[in-house]
Amino acid sequence: MNIAYWLFLLLSLALCTAWLAVRANKRGMKLAPVFTGVLLGAVLAFVVAKALYTVLLSSKVWPRYGWASLIRLEASEFSFIGGCLGMVLGMVISARLHKIQPASLLSLFAPVGAFMTAGARVAEVFLDMQGAGKLVEIAFFERIPFAVQSDWNQLWFWAVFFLEALFALIAAVIFSVWKKGDDIVSLRFERVVYYLCVPQIFCESLRSQGMRWGFVRIEQVLCGVIIEGLLIYGCLQYTGAKGFWKRFWPCFAALGCVVVIVGVEFGLDKVPSVPDAIWYCVMIAALVGFAALERFVTGRRLRQVKQA
Repeated sequence: MNIAYWLFLLLSLALCTAWLAVRANKRGMKLAPVFTGVLLGAVLAFVVAKALYTVLLSSKVWPRYGWASLIRLEASEFSFIGGCLGMVLGMVISARLHKIQPASLLSLFAPVGAFMTAGARVAEVFLDMQGAGKLVEIAFFERIPFAVQSDWNQLWFWAVFFLEALFALIAAVIFSVWKKGDDIVSLRFERVVYYLCVPQIFCESLRSQGMRWGFVRIEQVLCGVIIEGLLIYGCLQYTGAKGFWKRFWPCFAALGCVVVIVGVEFGLDKVPSVPDAIWYCVMIAALVGFAALERFVTGRRLRQVKQA
């Protein structure tokens, strides 16, 4: 168990709790739901992250560790997305306990949650290569924050976790000041989650280590499921289009983007004759497609609210 990693996570949690309390105070919201949500969320983040990892990779960990796989504290044996889901679940339960609308607490929490995500990614600097990518071959980038140095061979590898932290920090900043989301209570939370998942698909592909089924990266799959689920929800909330296709075509377009990304991952693993840069350009194009679809779905929901 890496003590420094867990201590950094606790420090990040404390800072985010303070920021969340400030946001709640500015909105005139009681602090009890905030502190209850953080406490429950921290516990459930641990439980769900460990459970999800164990279930999804049961064929790998169960024969080796048995029931002990559920209590091992190795940071590499947790699902990051599972931890995020646990924190969100804690907030929802807290809202129910305090009899407030879950969407309002989640909206308050959303940018703080993105900042919390950034902190958790930065903490991976203590995990010795777990969040690293391929070997750096350009001398200028052989330094932090671009790369991290391996303890055992002193070579430099791309610090993917810092890139993940940067994307999460950008989401935290943008959606902490974004005003249009107040027209739809849950929209800020939905968009934060969406724009954490989209770049994570790219970053997960860059990682040398991670949860896998063969060439399939499990946390990429989870991000894809969340993205598709949010688009479906957004389309369900829009009632201005007549006909199934006009209402739900963005969901089918997103499935096309998913197919492209699956093809890219297959190519990266099985077709080494094509340069990685080309594969990643195709992936980025698909991710831009995801962003464009979300903006379209969100735009028509906001127009619908204004016209109501």
